[in-house]
Amino acid sequence: MAVGPDDHLGIRHTGGTTGVPKGILSLHGPYRRAFDVPFGPADGRRPRFLAATSLAHLAGVLSDLTLHHGGEVILQRSFDPGEVLAAVERERITDLWVLPPLLHRLLDHPAIGRTDLSSLHRVSYGGSVASPTRVREAIGVFGPILTSGYGMSEAMNIAVLEAHDHDRVGPDGRIPVGRPLPGVQVVVRDEAGTELPAGAVGEIHVRSYGLMAGYWKRPDLTAQVLRDGWLHTGDIGYLDQDGYLYLTDRQSDKIIVVGGHVHPSEVEDLLLTHPAVAQVAVLGVRDAHQAEHVHAVVVAAPGRQPELEELRTYVTTHKGRIYAPEALHLVPELPLTPVGKPDKKRLRALLAD
Repeated sequence: MAVGPDDHLGIRHTGGTTGVPKGILSLHGPYRRAFDVPFGPADGRRPRFLAATSLAHLAGVLSDLTLHHGGEVILQRSFDPGEVLAAVERERITDLWVLPPLLHRLLDHPAIGRTDLSSLHRVSYGGSVASPTRVREAIGVFGPILTSGYGMSEAMNIAVLEAHDHDRVGPDGRIPVGRPLPGVQVVVRDEAGTELPAGAVGEIHVRSYGLMAGYWKRPDLTAQVLRDGWLHTGDIGYLDQDGYLYLTDRQSDKIIVVGGHVHPSEVEDLLLTHPAVAQVAVLGVRDAHQAEHVHAVVVAAPGRQPELEELRTYVTTHKGRIYAPEALHLVPELPLTPVGKPDKKRLRALLAD
């Protein structure tokens, strides 16, 4: 029996960064359309993609895309920065996909300066908010070959920031996640559903050919996020005058504090510019009275020992008092989800213990 574009393809699960992963029912038609884009080095080399993260998520899609274009996929069981760098040199990898926390681990690995990276045609990153400071550092290491992608399991690819667009910076110092792809409509709306003008921050809404059929066996959740043909992403951001999309945070991650609200990524971006901080995750923790407080979980830079008051002063000076962390937790490494995102659900459980 022939397979049609509206037939079910499979069930993928969300990353589960802050909650329980949800099953997403996808269709053959949207997935097939994703393979019509050019892929691989412009010099005619066959693409060689290193898959070092879960094939159940974007690494699997990129593996399919590589094979569709006649390339080869090299698989690694887990993401070890030293092994990834060794494989890039040994296997002459052309394409690499990393989430921002994994990109940070590559940049911090001692072998990065002595690894032959000349085969790389593209280093793609996305999946969570990226630090502008560390992205610029990565461009200095890998060259002008970084490409940012914004998408989600519910909508596939939404926007792409090409390598030549990485010098664009928003008024808040952020790097955009890209411009919407052809066939994808993006608007930013306030809580009442009113479309906002350029520069105004609100929830990102998407309409495209790539929208999911719905959450598996969860019609209640499907009705919450799919309305009138639009996906309510739960992501917070804004569009600039030229149509570039900037991501600030997840709606569910927003910390409500006395005096306003705090988007964790704003504090994370700032703390990553502090010389004593190598990696950081910021989250809201509730007390016995259900009031939220800003906590920072930090991996210290080599040879450094950051102190709470030092970081509080740094954040207060640059952002204001309400953004300053009220607690500092030093850890040897950040726990990551199987996809490679900071596991804030697990962090909250660790802090509770």
